[in-house]
Amino acid sequence: MNLFSTELFLETAGELFYPSRRRRIETFDVQGRALKLLVLDRDEVVQSMPFYDFPQPLEGGRGGRSLPYFPRSVVRTVPVSGERVPEPEGHQPSPYIDWSTQADFAAFEAMVEARGGTRSNDSKRQRRRIEKDLGPISFVYDDPRPEVFDACVKWKSGQYLATGVGDMFAKAENVELFRRLKAKGALVVTSFSAGSTLMATHLGGWNQGWFGWWIPAYDPSLNKYSPGRLLLEDLIRESHARKHTEFDFLIGDEKYKFTYATHNRVVGPLGTPPLRDRLVKEAKKRAKALLSKYPQAYALARSVRKRLRA
Repeated sequence: MNLFSTELFLETAGELFYPSRRRRIETFDVQGRALKLLVLDRDEVVQSMPFYDFPQPLEGGRGGRSLPYFPRSVVRTVPVSGERVPEPEGHQPSPYIDWSTQADFAAFEAMVEARGGTRSNDSKRQRRRIEKDLGPISFVYDDPRPEVFDACVKWKSGQYLATGVGDMFAKAENVELFRRLKAKGALVVTSFSAGSTLMATHLGGWNQGWFGWWIPAYDPSLNKYSPGRLLLEDLIRESHARKHTEFDFLIGDEKYKFTYATHNRVVGPLGTPPLRDRLVKEAKKRAKALLSKYPQAYALARSVRKRLRA
């Protein structure tokens, strides 16, 4: 079960993002699926929060009262063959590795290699290059040093700004969310170093065998060494060695995720959206269709939308 479906995550996020509201956690039945959700005051169900990917339906669980609609949960789970199968409109992929499907790590590596995704020779070359230039490589699965956490936040903030999506760590409560999850044992801070140089870091979600590939970051000045990729390779190997049940890449359609994944959770809406939401969606669809006839206007609209989001 992913971290976002736990009372620990919902309680921690609720404390930070809704400190003055009355809060409770309730399990609902949404289209036959049981979802554990945060509820505010009398009956306001929280649908989105910073870093809240999606609640996963409880396995074998039964919901309480019925909730007619929730915008983002698991619609279905499908095997992955290496190539991404496009999701329907309004849906997103969440690829993951189900370790129970792999006889051993050698079988997993063979699967990745068969997909043409292996870069083992390049990785070996990069590791030799790193040790020659910077010193012996050190990988620490759960690094307690505060500077590792701080570096991850700093580098990720820079990446957010560089890609124009807005700095998710600009707000103190967003950073505090990860600090509190770490203090409660629900976050793993991983480091990849060479000699005395910290090269890459990762903040990973954790819940009873489930591991989430959540906030990866690396020193941009060391990009030529591919430290982010090397950290991911070591972390996947460590996940298997620690007998995790799964390694979840979370929402995202990046090609590398499908190179490693054995399955994909298709994430989308459950139930029937409110009339207002349907009308807004239809209006956006019509506006997009109209703008697409005028390429310059369409490009301008996309640029404005990107800036507003940032």
